[in-house]
Amino acid sequence: MGLKEKIGRLKRAVEGHVNYIELADGSRFFYEPEEVGPAVFKHGSRCLSADYRSEPRPDPPEILEAVARARDRRAALEQLYEPDAHLLIAYEIEALVERGELVPRSFLAGHSYEESVEYFAQKNTG
Repeated sequence: MGLKEKIGRLKRAVEGHVNYIELADGSRFFYEPEEVGPAVFKHGSRCLSADYRSEPRPDPPEILEAVARARDRRAALEQLYEPDAHLLIAYEIEALVERGELVPRSFLAGHSYEESVEYFAQKNTG
């Protein structure tokens, strides 16, 4: 994040348009609540597209990395999302909440991530 973005974020924080997640190391990750949904949805869409094309997934958005480093990961996730909105996240929720790990999850119902990668690889080569 560039200096201009940091200054803009601090300005919005002063104006009350920014929230934060308390991290395990005692620091805070500041974010703009209205940007969370679009960022995670865009990331999930890119992951789905990458899975379909059998390409590596893009790096996770900063907000999900912050949740993984949060002092209370469950509370951080609940702070960001309505109860079922986490379905947009491209990672296993329990791994994120319980261990702070960003483990890819499958977008194919009833299949593991590994199975979905294999399925799309066969579909794209066949």
